[in-house]
Amino acid sequence: MKRRWKILIALEALLLLLAASLFLTMHIQPAGELDAYKQSLRAKGELLEISQVIPPPVPAASNGLSLVQSAFGCLGPADDESNEPPAMQMVAFGKAMVGWAQPNLVKPGSYGFTNSWANAQQVVDEDGPLLDLLRLAGHSPALDFQLDYSQGFAVLLPHLEPLRHCARRLSAATLCQLHAGHTAAAVTNVCTLLALIHNNHNERMVLSQLVRFKMDSIASSATWEVLQATNLTDADLAALQRGWTEQEFAGSAEGSLMMERASMEMTIQKMRSSGAELSRGLGFALPGTGGASSSGDWLEALKDTADNAKGGVAKFMWRTSWSYADERQTLEALEILLEADRTAKTNYVFFMACTNMEARLKAMDATNTAGPLPRALSVPDLPHLMFSAVAGLGVVVHKAMQAETEKQVAITAIALRRFQLRHGELPGQLAELTPEFLPTVPLDPVDGKPLRYHPNGDGTFLLYSVGEDGVDDGGNPTHASGTSSGSSFVYNRASLFWQNPIAIDWVWPQPATPAEVQFFRDHPPK
Repeated sequence: MKRRWKILIALEALLLLLAASLFLTMHIQPAGELDAYKQSLRAKGELLEISQVIPPPVPAASNGLSLVQSAFGCLGPADDESNEPPAMQMVAFGKAMVGWAQPNLVKPGSYGFTNSWANAQQVVDEDGPLLDLLRLAGHSPALDFQLDYSQGFAVLLPHLEPLRHCARRLSAATLCQLHAGHTAAAVTNVCTLLALIHNNHNERMVLSQLVRFKMDSIASSATWEVLQATNLTDADLAALQRGWTEQEFAGSAEGSLMMERASMEMTIQKMRSSGAELSRGLGFALPGTGGASSSGDWLEALKDTADNAKGGVAKFMWRTSWSYADERQTLEALEILLEADRTAKTNYVFFMACTNMEARLKAMDATNTAGPLPRALSVPDLPHLMFSAVAGLGVVVHKAMQAETEKQVAITAIALRRFQLRHGELPGQLAELTPEFLPTVPLDPVDGKPLRYHPNGDGTFLLYSVGEDGVDDGGNPTHASGTSSGSSFVYNRASLFWQNPIAIDWVWPQPATPAEVQFFRDHPPK
């Protein structure tokens, strides 16, 4: 009898030991590893809470918010952008149509003559109050839409779409004023647009920064159109150059990624502490969330019961164990993105930073597979789903590279125009722009080397960045997929864009000849 008790006691002890070991492995160990990783991040100065990442408030006297909101009130409920004057419309690789110099307006999409300058000018005249308010707002030191960052991913961003609309209206006004010969007014509008982009640089939401990058592209197209005017003054060009010099994109991307990390931290912790929050956040990916069967079939009812049981176990396991590993992985992935952006910002070597970022994310994803228990519970690969969502934010770093390159090329193109205006010819090399028009030789943000440039014999010039692949191909503006025989090439507006991600080099366009414009109209993109 005593021997039996000893055996039972030994078995119970073994079971308790196994249970303790399982608890240690599935809960205490991942929780401890997560806590240690957070401590290492904080020791490096990383900020993990939303309250630590919120930008400082802008004093009311310095905030252009009320003026911009009043301008929003001047926008129609459904503004039609289809008949706006096209700015820097690419008609061939490396060639753009001077929009304001065309006798008729061309509607993007159909490229038929659907508008007139008189009609476009009438719209600009009607936009007078809107443009006046935006110009006043541009003189404000900052623009703060007073977002409630404590809401995390639920923060509302209703201002982004009207802000983009305002950018397009400023561009349309610029084209009309250039067409009418009012170059100084056109420059003022572009400077206003640049001020709006700069003044809102501290908004720490990823979507906010992506909209800023889009507005930057609108501004560069409008700047290109201004540079084709024949009655520019050095004062006009200096004002444009100041507006572009103030822009900053890599640092703004960093702030938005920091807020993304803090918001994810808050969201994961809420889901871990609340079943309702978990159902809202991950319920779509867990079994047993489809509701009870209403068919009356007992097999269906049995299946629903089994799914609900699986879902209950999966939710319990995620909250008590799996969430810690998922949270750590999320933090590690975001740290990779932040390190890439910071490296690029500090050293101006986006290509190296992005290549390293993508390699590290790929290696991290290679180990991302669901364990046997999640598979047995029919739980989708949650670590992979969450990792993919975070890795997708790498687009912010790539877009920041594109925007920083756009900025550097625009500044250089303006300086070249100033040099030409003052000396009657283009410089032989970019070093001649310093120190009269630029403090230093402008660098290519992609590889950190000087931008590539040389003057052409016909009075035009070649100015370019090495582009997304980081390789200098001599200023080749064509599409990478069109370089080999048999490769497919889709001829559309996106494929002609000078900063197309798969363009061989990012070449600042030169004005298209009348023959090139006519060919484009006779053979419009699909």
